[in-house]
Amino acid sequence: MLASTPENTVYYQAGYSIGSQLPVNGLEEIPAKISALGIGDLKLQSVKDDKITIKWYECLTCSHLPPVGQPLCYLEAGLLAGALNKFLKKKVEVEETKCWGTGERYCQMEATISPVSGLDEPYPFFLPEENNKLLIDLTFQAVQATRNYRQATWGSAKEMEGLPLSIGEAIFHMIPLGLVIADNQGRVVKINKAGTQMLGIAGQRVQGRLLEEILPLARYSEILKSGKPQVWEFQKTKGNTIIAIGTPLGVQAKIEGVLCQLFSAESELVRLLLEQLKKQEAKVSHNPENLKPGWPLVFHFHHIQTLNHQFRNVLTLAQKAAWSNATILILGESGTGKGLLAQAIHEESPRRNAPFIKVNCAAIPPELLESELFGYEEGAFTGAKKGGKPGKLELADGGTIFLDEIGDMPLNMQAKLLRVLQDKEIERLGSTQTRKIDVRVIAATNRDLEKMVQEGRFREDLFYRLNVVKLVLPPLRERPEDIPLLAESILQRLNEEYGKELRLTPAARECLLSYSWPGNVRELENVLERAVILAEDQEIHPHHLAIGYTGKKKGVREISPLYKVRIEAEKEAIIQALEAFGGEKTRAAKALGLSRQALYAKMARYGLLKK
Repeated sequence: MLASTPENTVYYQAGYSIGSQLPVNGLEEIPAKISALGIGDLKLQSVKDDKITIKWYECLTCSHLPPVGQPLCYLEAGLLAGALNKFLKKKVEVEETKCWGTGERYCQMEATISPVSGLDEPYPFFLPEENNKLLIDLTFQAVQATRNYRQATWGSAKEMEGLPLSIGEAIFHMIPLGLVIADNQGRVVKINKAGTQMLGIAGQRVQGRLLEEILPLARYSEILKSGKPQVWEFQKTKGNTIIAIGTPLGVQAKIEGVLCQLFSAESELVRLLLEQLKKQEAKVSHNPENLKPGWPLVFHFHHIQTLNHQFRNVLTLAQKAAWSNATILILGESGTGKGLLAQAIHEESPRRNAPFIKVNCAAIPPELLESELFGYEEGAFTGAKKGGKPGKLELADGGTIFLDEIGDMPLNMQAKLLRVLQDKEIERLGSTQTRKIDVRVIAATNRDLEKMVQEGRFREDLFYRLNVVKLVLPPLRERPEDIPLLAESILQRLNEEYGKELRLTPAARECLLSYSWPGNVRELENVLERAVILAEDQEIHPHHLAIGYTGKKKGVREISPLYKVRIEAEKEAIIQALEAFGGEKTRAAKALGLSRQALYAKMARYGLLKK
């Protein structure tokens, strides 16, 4: 069983925080979600009553190390506890019953589920803040550094003789980072060798002294008060910059002290870590819609809502295509969700743990597009960054690149993209060296590419390379049955964002259904957001939607709201089309520019199915 000590708590805290924020929709998903973090291979062994058993192979903390006589995996236990608590909404206790550190060939975690409901938040540790993101990454780095250190020094009798009995103590003193622990009164309880060297107090008595006496600008009072980690930096007398990260240490809901991790800003560890963070931020390219409060940061197929038969067929084909490496071309009007579908395909594919890079070909000036896609070497042109810069294709290696608005790509760039698709290699600007890449391409446009090919504005050979799997997204006007579903979903998100409890009146719903939505789902979102801002009571009325007019002007006869005019006009047009084609709905729908399903939906809404 894992021993609970302050030195181990920081790893458990980090793991718990990450695990509690994993997007999990089923118990069987938890092993895969944790495995996707790259810290081992998990298998769900058994589920019996209140016990869940997980086997953990290739554990980050302890695998490939000789046995040390007791369990080691605090980070992994925290991950599992956090994920289970988030999904089950019940208190969870995780015990490591087998560990590589005790001589087993794998680790095994046994989770006991409490009958008491409620989210367990024993550690005041919050991931979304940028500082805490750095802290999580540093914790992972520290675990990896500790493992590497143990592997390098194992077998040295002198080294082993100096190890304290507690493995937590061993990690604390061996870790190549400065560590200082203070109690809830701000007095130093413990400091490791690296910490004394970094602070220039080696050989001095430190225990019992106030933290602020040895650690400049110490923020322990803020950490104790807020329960959140703090990050700050200071300079030593020799001019060296030190980064300090203070983390609350707690037992259940009570904070018992603070652990400070110290890093030299010039150290290789921090340099590599910050470089890795920058790479990850460059690799992750989300749609603007995904960054709104209430929206998932990663978009999956189950987030897509539709009752429309035609759209369901598109999604079925997309899910099948996701598991291949085939190039995909997504066609559809602006605002139909081409970018979200591209990300859903990536997340469904075997490449989901690799980067998803989005490039808007229309938003980048033609003269810059080549350097954005292919990158450049140092000195390639005036203003080129020192050391060069990888392009989007290089960043997407192993993953997916989404080329939005591909129809706006200049012809000379189309030829270069074609070579990438054919040869699977790129060449940075200013370089003569080719680099092999493995990238899956998804392209999208709202243009008629076949017509552009005929007009000589789009390469025919590139069109056929892209058009392996074609997905055509229907506009919202052809999915009228989806409008109420989407409107309620969007309104729920906006209510959470603005702290309101608004609902649509029947007249407002009818207004939404009668509108043609040239801007599709994006326009629907904008219209509803404006209505949420304008509405003062708990109801959204047609005049809040700004797609109809109900006001009166002196001297002018009463004007019918536009949505009523549209309803009557649409109803009359359907009646005339049905009469013209003798009631044949397929031909009537085609003449009206609708799908057969959309025509049926409108006929049902206007009470025309009985006629």
